[in-house]
Amino acid sequence: MIWFLVALVTYTNSPTPDLKIHGGLTFSSLTECNRYKDTYGGLLEKDLYRIFPSIDSHIIRCIDRENVEKMRQYLYGSK
Repeated sequence: MIWFLVALVTYTNSPTPDLKIHGGLTFSSLTECNRYKDTYGGLLEKDLYRIFPSIDSHIIRCIDRENVEKMRQYLYGSK
C-alpha cells in the first residue's frame, strides 16, 4: 500500500477546505510516513505556510492512496 503526506487546509476567505498532497514523497507503510511526519512536521508546516500564505488552518496526516482518491472525489467531484 502506498501512503502520502496530505494537508487538509482552509483559507481565510473560503468556506470549503482544500487538499494538498505532497507529490514528492510516498511511503510504503503508515509507520514510515508517520515517522517522517513526526521528524519533519515543523518544516512541513513552515513550507506549507510559505507556499500558501493565505492558509488559515491545516491538518497534516498520512493517508493511503485509496482514501486520498475518495477525499479528492468528495471535495472536487472527480478524480
